[in-house]
Amino acid sequence: MDTTPGTAAQPTTPAPTPPTSPNPLESFATSLLHDKGAMSLDLDLVTGMKEDIMSRLEALSTQVVLDALTEQDAAEFERLLDNKATEAELQKFTAERIPDLGLRMTEALTRFRRTYLGADA
Repeated sequence: MDTTPGTAAQPTTPAPTPPTSPNPLESFATSLLHDKGAMSLDLDLVTGMKEDIMSRLEALSTQVVLDALTEQDAAEFERLLDNKATEAELQKFTAERIPDLGLRMTEALTRFRRTYLGADA
C-alpha cells in the first residue's frame, strides 16, 4: 500500500506472472492417452495412467541425455540433478554438450509412442 503522507492508501497490485508454457512431455502424454482412446475412461483412472506415462517419459528423457553424454559429462549432469538445478540450467548444459538432442528425443519418443499404441501406430 502507498503510505506517502497526504495520499490515500492505495492497494498495490502484484506484477502479473507470465504464463508457464505447457510441459512438452505432459502434452505428449495427453496425446498418447487421447490416441489410445483412454480419455473417456474414469477421470481417476486417466489421471493415474497419465502419471504413469509421465514417470516413464521423464525416465526416458533422462536416459536419452545420459546415453549421449561422455562419462565425465554424465557425472556432472547427475550432480546438477542432485543439486536441484533449474530446468533452464539443465537445458543449457545439455544444449552445449548434445547438439543433436532434439533428434535423439524425437526418435526416442517415436519409439515410445509406437510401443505404447502398438506397432501399427
